[in-house]
Amino acid sequence: MDKSLIAITYKTANGNRICVEVSTPVKELLEQSDRQIRSQRRQDRRHLDYVDFIGGLSDAAMNHPQADAADLVMKMESYRQLYAAIGKLPEVQRRRLLLHFVDNLTYRQIAKLEKVDFRTVGRSVVRALVQLQKYLTE
Repeated sequence: MDKSLIAITYKTANGNRICVEVSTPVKELLEQSDRQIRSQRRQDRRHLDYVDFIGGLSDAAMNHPQADAADLVMKMESYRQLYAAIGKLPEVQRRRLLLHFVDNLTYRQIAKLEKVDFRTVGRSVVRALVQLQKYLTE
């Protein structure tokens, strides 16, 4: 087994940098995890953009073509604010909220996917809703 260590530098939330030495297999595992996280973030962004666009169109323009233009603008602004607020949520809360409300998964199904207790998922979704309410009433 390769005994050499590789230095990895991380930037902390407060802007400081820390350096950690890890073995090659650990480095490869961390890189794989980082790739998966970036991929999930790209998927989340694409999904939110698509839902925002289709949701706004289907609710206002496609179902009621004669609807007042002011109503359409108001609905689109509401959707924009909602998705901006969802984008501010921590990644875990955002993912669980979307899985529950957009993909219609139960707390138990989400918990099974994430290998956590279903009550943890429930609390996370409730906290996300509380946070969304705060963002939207600011």
